[in-house]
Amino acid sequence: MDLQLAGRVVIITGGASGIGRATADDFQREGARLVLADLQPAALATAVAELRAAGGEVESEAVDVRDYAACERLVARAVDVFRRVDVLVNSAGIGGVPALFTESKPSDWGDLIAINLLGVLHCCRAVVDRMIAQRSGRIINLASEAGKGNEKRIVVYGATKGGVISLTRGLAVELGRYGITVNAVCPGVTRTPMTSYITDEMEREWARMYPLGRLGRVDDIAPLIAAKMLTPLGKPAANAPKHFAAVEIVDRAVNAEWLSRATRILAKYWLTKNARRRLAHSLNCSKNSVSTS
Repeated sequence: MDLQLAGRVVIITGGASGIGRATADDFQREGARLVLADLQPAALATAVAELRAAGGEVESEAVDVRDYAACERLVARAVDVFRRVDVLVNSAGIGGVPALFTESKPSDWGDLIAINLLGVLHCCRAVVDRMIAQRSGRIINLASEAGKGNEKRIVVYGATKGGVISLTRGLAVELGRYGITVNAVCPGVTRTPMTSYITDEMEREWARMYPLGRLGRVDDIAPLIAAKMLTPLGKPAANAPKHFAAVEIVDRAVNAEWLSRATRILAKYWLTKNARRRLAHSLNCSKNSVSTS
């Protein structure tokens, strides 16, 4: 798939492992230049070495997304090395220990909120001025199915991801006029280092809720992130249809409904306002023709 990403600059937080790492592979294969951010130095060094061995242009930065100044340094590093930033993927996140809300205390919530929600806010704010100046950009936030419906024992986690979804919608409306799209991907339960507490027995039990009979894998999610690049980067803002600014949420990657949802997403992107008018006119004419015959 040619996503026209050759030479584009992509920042990926949480890029040393899990969904972020798989996403880096996909973007590298498309010819993008990468800046990986993470707080795991050994995993980050390994990811960079592997991507470079595959022919990728890759830089890295140790970043704690709880620290806004660190996020600013991350963007500055990308600009210093590659002169621009085209895509931000906010993949850094933690799951916390599942527990009933009544069994938790405020000290248990601090990192969940600071990383999962404030971290996304920090990175978005650090990059957005640069993208506005370019009149183009893509921001893709990793949210969660829990942010849409929430569930017991992960109430605070779900609240942080619900905040990411709301942030995504608001930013999409604000930034669309500048040729910037903001989207969120909402996986269901996915086997990553963050969910290493999940045993095979637990997966067998939970997998009954999924049509494919298994939990998600990082390779299920990363292509959905890459699919957000199907709208061309650098499209003049004045010519960008309003729906380019709309947020689309992709539900459980291993849910049987995902293909029909993805089809509707692509239809929204490519069915312009004029095309919708022509279609409505055609349907109206057909209706009138039938009713008068």
